[in-house]
Amino acid sequence: MEIRKLKYFITVADEQSFSKAAQILHISQPSLSNAIIKLENDLKMALFKRDTRSIYLTDIGKVFYQRALHIVRQFEHFQLEVAEMAETGDGHINIGIIESAKFWLFKVIKEFKNTYPDIHFQFNEVLGQKEVISCILEGDVHFTITNQPMHNQLITSHPLYHEPFMLAVYETHPLARKNSVELTDIANQAFIISREGFQTRGDVLQAFMKEQLYPKIEYEIERLETACKMVEEGLGVTILPKSYLDYNPTPHIIGLPITSIFLNRTVYLAYLKDRSMTPAIQKLLNKIRQFEVF
Repeated sequence: MEIRKLKYFITVADEQSFSKAAQILHISQPSLSNAIIKLENDLKMALFKRDTRSIYLTDIGKVFYQRALHIVRQFEHFQLEVAEMAETGDGHINIGIIESAKFWLFKVIKEFKNTYPDIHFQFNEVLGQKEVISCILEGDVHFTITNQPMHNQLITSHPLYHEPFMLAVYETHPLARKNSVELTDIANQAFIISREGFQTRGDVLQAFMKEQLYPKIEYEIERLETACKMVEEGLGVTILPKSYLDYNPTPHIIGLPITSIFLNRTVYLAYLKDRSMTPAIQKLLNKIRQFEVF
């Protein structure tokens, strides 16, 4: 039994007219009549009573009508589910992020959820270069926002934005009175920096090295949030990405521009080249590419 014939039957029953039903279904009246006759022959029962002026359902036709409605609705619901699966996959999106990106990224996610409210997100803070590459290659994330340059032929990497680093100091620190600072101002301060293996650490130390300086490292941390807490306690100063300070303002911390031309970084959108992406994920990637962080 074909769903198409059930839809024909339901339309005829609703309209109580072959001619009106044929117009709605965009088929000829003889074709519709033949389809209903074949359906009745297949069922070996009469579904309609016909006279010269009208048609109406038989008693068994009324029962069949209810069953047909249920079957067609179930089929249409199934079609919607299949279409949604094709659009959104299994309904899960796994994203690798760096700490500074989560503030602006969640604004994109909020807008995206207006179109895809049922998608479930999992966010993983992926920090070191080896960890970033491993997560992408192993399929643990659909894509990642990273400050790690990707030198891997299997991974596609798109620059999202460039940003400077800024000095973060407590509001009563002597440097807080300045409009900007140089690396020479920072070199003798108690310095808080990311531990070994983090790209931010490499970016900062490289900038000092190019100016033939070296910071007075007293604390090594993993999270930028930890560095901010230590600055608030007056334990030292730290250098943070501009986006982190812009989107996560801390009342008692002052962010100062640093005049060094070497203190900047690029943030990338990276994913596996041959990974299949659903239309929903593709739309999310486009939203991320188009979002203006600054």
